[in-house]
Amino acid sequence: MSIYVTGDIHGYPIRLSNEQLNKRGVVLTKEDKLIICGDFGLPWYNDVQDLQCLEWLSQKPFEILFVDGNHENFDLLNAFPVEVRYGGKVHKLKDNIYHLMRGEVYQIEGKTFFAFGGATSFDKHMREEHVNWWAEEVYDKEELFNAISNLIRIGYKVDYVITHTAPKRFLNNLDVHLQGAESCPVAKLLGELSNKIRWKKWYFGHFHTDIDINEAVAFVYERVVKIEE
Repeated sequence: MSIYVTGDIHGYPIRLSNEQLNKRGVVLTKEDKLIICGDFGLPWYNDVQDLQCLEWLSQKPFEILFVDGNHENFDLLNAFPVEVRYGGKVHKLKDNIYHLMRGEVYQIEGKTFFAFGGATSFDKHMREEHVNWWAEEVYDKEELFNAISNLIRIGYKVDYVITHTAPKRFLNNLDVHLQGAESCPVAKLLGELSNKIRWKKWYFGHFHTDIDINEAVAFVYERVVKIEE
């Protein structure tokens, strides 16, 4: 039983094909789980291609878990049924595909995970609401309250943090496109939480790069990283 992490797939799950996983030296079985750090992107149009992609993923032997990014169709995502899995609330898309909802804490394979998706689209002024942009990309008061309540309950101590964007301080002195992080409410909140949470490893996507900042913080995009046992 292993847990892996990867970055944004934007509705194109080819990275999760056996061929692409094998190129990365990864073989996933029915005992394994793969966490995607936002911009899952399915469903987006709810068209034939979207449905075929979800059906294709549903045939994978492993379980797929994801936090939301800023490129999700929240009208469709939030319409999926909510259930409790691993001790926290999830949206169930398929029997093996689950959305890890904001502010939830999960117990997976004996490890504690705090999940908080979302980010600001720096190009939202070029997008149309409910077509290719959704205000729900940023947390609301209920999600904030949920996050704080859950973190207080566990004493702000987790094994892993899974987010889409990241605290601005994680990005200092790095040659990456900031994707609007300097003015993103989600990044600001995560910055505040990062001063309180005690974690072993923090994984995030959004910035389309693969970098280990240090032993405790990692960008993920195209790589598929095995979480340490």
